Amino acid sequence: MYLLKIRSQLLFRGQSLVRVLNNQRRDLSSNGYNSWEEIRIPVPYGHIAGKAWGDPQGKPVLGLHGWLDNGGTHDNLIPLLPPGYRFVCLDHPGHGRSSHYPPGMQYKLSDAFTFIREVLEHLKWDQCIIMGHSLGAGMGLWYSALFPEQVTKVVAIDLISFGPMKLDKHVSTSRKSVKIAVSTHKKLASGGKIPYYNFEDSCGRAFMAANILGGLGSITKESVEVLMKRGLVAHPHDKDLFTWSADLRLRIPTTFNMVQEVAEEYASKISSPHLFIKAKDSSKYMTDESYNRLLKVYRNHNPNFIYREVEGGHHLHLNTPHLLAPIIGDFLEKEFQQPDPENSQFDMI
Repeated sequence: MYLLKIRSQLLFRGQSLVRVLNNQRRDLSSNGYNSWEEIRIPVPYGHIAGKAWGDPQGKPVLGLHGWLDNGGTHDNLIPLLPPGYRFVCLDHPGHGRSSHYPPGMQYKLSDAFTFIREVLEHLKWDQCIIMGHSLGAGMGLWYSALFPEQVTKVVAIDLISFGPMKLDKHVSTSRKSVKIAVSTHKKLASGGKIPYYNFEDSCGRAFMAANILGGLGSITKESVEVLMKRGLVAHPHDKDLFTWSADLRLRIPTTFNMVQEVAEEYASKISSPHLFIKAKDSSKYMTDESYNRLLKVYRNHNPNFIYREVEGGHHLHLNTPHLLAPIIGDFLEKEFQQPDPENSQFDMI
């Protein structure tokens, strides 16, 4: 860990704050995604923030991100994708520039589907494509199982599904979650000192944490910089100091988990064309047995399921978007036929 800390400090030394943090709109490409706009969507507890790219009349794509990331997660990928789409990339509740929950509340997995539904109603999108990374991939997959009539295609980057847990671990895990939740609420209520760091140190700490969680090489310093544009907030009296924007309560473990059969039931209900991209150097976030069983369910139930493995770590869509863009672009552009149950050809790559 010490060597990783030193490495992160060296990698971030001398980075320009202005280069990284300025602009609400950026010129990035010439294929219709040459700029983006900041958006705010009202919800009962405040707002959902996000970034909108492309022609407002284009085919709608909802972008979702991973745990403790934000709507900037697709910044490097979108400019490489085909024209003709309207991407709305959200900061999930408590992330990025979106509102935090009121005091005393905490985040639950089921909340994700409520806020997605609220966003789609606000945007007046009867149907859309969902493109998600990690946690956002799981959210998109399960939402498409719940509301298949709303999701025309789903792209899942480096998460096959929310991971099941063995039944004999549920009670102890719930106990731990409740204790951490109470402790976290007390900490927030006490009004303790908020840590602030200069931009270099803030990014270095985020870089170190992400590589510990995802494995060395899972994210580059440049990719961290992209996420930190929405992942940091400045000190109210010193614009050169920053802290992280993500709500501390997001770190409270899930109180209630699922068993394998629940994960497989949701997987079996995904009927829209489904592209799953697996990073070769990333964890499966579950046992090999659970992973292979879920893969089998997708293949047995959805002839428009496509599985691809790509070199890279967990944040490969940020680190090496040029490797993913042709795969995702082809998937977005492809016209899928309704499956014939008698003669379906399942993707086995």
